[in-house]
Amino acid sequence: MRSSLLALLALTACAVDDGTSAGPDVEAAAYDHLFAADGEASHKQVEELRTTRLTVDALVGDHHVRVQQYAGGVPVFGGEAIVHADADGAVLAVTDALLGQLQVDTRPDLDAADAIERAIGAAGGWAEVSDEPKADLWVLRHEGVDHLAWRVQLHRVHFDTHDTIPVVFVDAHDGHVVWQYDNLQSVCAGTTNYYGSVSLDCYESAGTSYLEDTTDLLGTYSWNYTTSGLYYVSTTTGTFGTTEVEVNAVEAAWVAQQVYDYYQSAHGRNGIDGAGGPAAITSHGVDFIASTTSYSSNYVNAFWDPSGLYMTYGDGDGVYANSLTTLDIGGHEMTHGVTQYEANLTYSGEPGGINESMSDVFGALVERAALGASADNWTIGEDAWTPSVSGDGLRYMDDPAADGVSYDYYSSSLSSADVHYTSGVGNLAFYLLSEGGTHPRGKSTTVVTGIGADDAADIWYLALTSYMTSSTSYSGARTATLSAAAALYGSSSTQYTQVGNAWTAVGVGGTSTTCTTASYSGTLSKKGANAYAPSSSGSSVTVAGQTVSLTGPSTANFDVYLEKKSGSRWSSVASGTGSTSTESITYSGSSGTYRVRVNAKSGSGSYAVSWCK
Repeated sequence: MRSSLLALLALTACAVDDGTSAGPDVEAAAYDHLFAADGEASHKQVEELRTTRLTVDALVGDHHVRVQQYAGGVPVFGGEAIVHADADGAVLAVTDALLGQLQVDTRPDLDAADAIERAIGAAGGWAEVSDEPKADLWVLRHEGVDHLAWRVQLHRVHFDTHDTIPVVFVDAHDGHVVWQYDNLQSVCAGTTNYYGSVSLDCYESAGTSYLEDTTDLLGTYSWNYTTSGLYYVSTTTGTFGTTEVEVNAVEAAWVAQQVYDYYQSAHGRNGIDGAGGPAAITSHGVDFIASTTSYSSNYVNAFWDPSGLYMTYGDGDGVYANSLTTLDIGGHEMTHGVTQYEANLTYSGEPGGINESMSDVFGALVERAALGASADNWTIGEDAWTPSVSGDGLRYMDDPAADGVSYDYYSSSLSSADVHYTSGVGNLAFYLLSEGGTHPRGKSTTVVTGIGADDAADIWYLALTSYMTSSTSYSGARTATLSAAAALYGSSSTQYTQVGNAWTAVGVGGTSTTCTTASYSGTLSKKGANAYAPSSSGSSVTVAGQTVSLTGPSTANFDVYLEKKSGSRWSSVASGTGSTSTESITYSGSSGTYRVRVNAKSGSGSYAVSWCK
């Protein structure tokens, strides 16, 4: 059904909540940061903030302090901020939605009962109300004007197609209705191409249901076979699926929900950007993560738009592909969005191959989470691809070379090849780590013991979000995933060992697995002093894995750094920077010239270093 044209907007949404409590020192640090002379709250002349939620990211230990803005003791609608800090209280970033320079009298002239009467009048009268109205006072900035407003929440639920849950904001001074929206969230049914009938949360207004989930902020729209305009997909029956446009849109909406649910349940991630967004489309007063379908005519592609920040699916041509709205394709493309907000791997050369591989990996994991584990998980796009050929797909993670073009073993030529084909190296490494085995074409003899897809996924996700950068190469991916495995399971764990074996099996790193230990000692005389082992010139290292242990005086705080030489410059590649003088480093990377630096963060005294290299 065609309806009004939608505008594409780039907006900011809210942050992650995993339900764990943060500490009071972090909360104090958050307020100090916000109210500092150049802080967000001071800059915007915010009167008061109150903590509404304190959480800790269970995966990496970061803290998130969510605060609500107040003016004259009245909460400000939409006026929130989230301070993100590490475990020591050091502020990493701020999600800022505080409203600046509010101009409003916070003393109401109307009471709650008057506001309810006016809201009910706007909603059709008392006969339409099915439950006791609720009213609370807010400061509301609407269309650039600040109001003191009563938020009146009404129920008009009589179990028919005209049910609504109006939220009406009534100006607390002159009584006019400032703004209202319908908060009714209904369940719709729909038919898909590949997964049968499904249920979806829909937005309902005046008897019409839209493919918009206002809880998880997921909206789905159609190009209606054009490239120039988006249209609502809606129904007045609560059931979608009478046309190809509806079927494809229902499937895209369901796939988006599965991707959202996978990242939320498996990794505690809220939306593609990790903060409930990105909000690409504003509709019915809500900002949605958007999926768009039926793009152009016979379009054999699907993609994540990195500038518009939304998904686009083609319907296929019936020869090379049917509609590309499958779980693994949708999971693949939306993971490009996750990568954009995290490592932002450059889409060229080896980083581009890793970017593509990450999308294949998490596309497979989304399908596995939704449908259960099966051999099909390791084939990408099998539901949609070449409908006349049974069982084939775009790529094969368990045997990448089966498509005739993908790489399955590392070589220097990967840097100049198509990123869709070089992804095979990372895909095979992840498959072997999950399922175990050896190289399917005998290009190596390394035996990998599978650790299961769940543990492998946690390692890959942490590597992407915490240890990779935009220029990470395949050697760097080995290092990043080993670092993630060490952080999650320890450097002596089976998971850590098998990550190394998986990469070795596909020719990445692993030039030697045995390091030789050397011991060094010395004295740091004062705070800020540095010493180097074996010297400031360093030494040649050819093994893939290195470990460094530092022992220093109990009355001091010494840190240790592993540094690598690049040209004439040294850079730290790993560090141990705890609050004592007992530190350790586990590092895996390429051969080169390395040195160990010991730094006196506080205190002085003798130290000993053990370096296996």
